[in-house]
Amino acid sequence: VSGATGSDFDKLRDKAREMGAKTKFSATEAADAMNYMAMAGWKTEDMLSGIEGVMYLAAASGEGLALSSEIVTGTLTAFGKNASEAARFADVLGQAAAASNTDVAGLGGTLEYVAPVAGALKYSYEDVAIAAGLMANANIKGEKAGTALRAALTNLAKPTEQMQGYMDDLSLSLTDSNGNIVSLRELLGDAREGFAKLSEAQKAEYAAGIAGKEGMSGLLAILAASDKDFDNLARSIDNSTGAAKKMSEVRLDNLKGDLTLLESAAQGAGIELYEGFSGGLRSLTKESTDYITSITGQ
Repeated sequence: VSGATGSDFDKLRDKAREMGAKTKFSATEAADAMNYMAMAGWKTEDMLSGIEGVMYLAAASGEGLALSSEIVTGTLTAFGKNASEAARFADVLGQAAAASNTDVAGLGGTLEYVAPVAGALKYSYEDVAIAAGLMANANIKGEKAGTALRAALTNLAKPTEQMQGYMDDLSLSLTDSNGNIVSLRELLGDAREGFAKLSEAQKAEYAAGIAGKEGMSGLLAILAASDKDFDNLARSIDNSTGAAKKMSEVRLDNLKGDLTLLESAAQGAGIELYEGFSGGLRSLTKESTDYITSITGQ
């Protein structure tokens, strides 16, 4: 599917076997994960650098390889990032799920809807994960959260005259004094500061006025979070390096995990044996076929 041949194919095979030995998944499942990546347009080097992030995320979250691969490849593409960031993105996603009231599948559903807009605005996936986690804590999850955040960002990027009036009242702007787009985290911080000065009735009015009916619930959820919750989630995501791998190791630190690794090791040994005998067996099979064909005249 990837078009890999020769040495590239050998590299992919060796990497699949390596991941089969290092994770809860077998070498065959690792190869399946590469197949999903290839279908997303990733080439050999992309898959070699991205496979660990995908597999650790799947192992840490308990999600399937197909879904984990789809989330990682699709979201990175939407943010304009390459496969070299797969491990970092997997850590962010795994930590965001662990630190908020959602899971990787739910975050994937959110990102599917909002990532193209966030990516176009050059926002980081770390900041989007913070927003998604805060919405999830208010029980706004998955596609619902993605739709709400997408609507809010779209309106902020191209406000009507009325929306602009509300934004001006709160000194909200997507750009700084030099015309550069501010980070999503900074934008949300400014919004939280501005909304803190409003009455409860005004908060609902301004949220609807800025984000629209579709986006107001998500915006209010982000703005209603306490400073402590906001800061704790942001700190957790910022310091998530290695999180997916650590989580996957914790999941395997029991008898069931030991048996899973034993099964993967057994398959690895089987592959080793097969490769040692396959050449001779193929020759024998071909010779047998030729002999039978000579007898039957077919």
